Amino acid sequence: MLKLKRTGAINESLLDYRRLIARVDRVAHRIRRKYSVQIACHKGCACGCRNLSILPIEALSLSGALKILPEPVSATIRGRAAAVSFWDCPLLIEGACSLYAFRPIICRTHGYPLLTHYQGQPSIGSCRHNFQNIPSIPADAVIDLGKINGTLRVINASAVGEPDRVLQLPGRLSISEAILLELE
Repeated sequence: MLKLKRTGAINESLLDYRRLIARVDRVAHRIRRKYSVQIACHKGCACGCRNLSILPIEALSLSGALKILPEPVSATIRGRAAAVSFWDCPLLIEGACSLYAFRPIICRTHGYPLLTHYQGQPSIGSCRHNFQNIPSIPADAVIDLGKINGTLRVINASAVGEPDRVLQLPGRLSISEAILLELE
């Protein structure tokens, strides 16, 4: 387990990250309210839940969230993180996310129509169970993932981007690796 000491700059970055999460959640809630008939995702639906890679600021958030859980629950999650494969999310317990309130951006946006760019071309994709039987996805239901990720990268860089910072982590970590971090 890697031990990390939190600094004031890291704590400030975590606050910025939580503000970004709140903005993403507002957008997702608006889409869910307006298009509830078109969105099949629900508690227990884990079709996209994987041991995905996340940025260090998200890893710090997950690691910190484990500290507020009862010890038996956090021990179960840490044990799963040490044992699962890439394809299994260590946060899933009986089909539900055990750190739902603290889940990373990728988990918060999964299933929604996401605007991404591949080789310079825009593309909109969503969970195959959502927005079925309609000719096209409405523009106001699409989340611009590039904008969110751009903001996320800036927040992440403020925590880990400077060489003199206490925090030195790789560019991305799996959710399992994030859970196995230990903060002082």
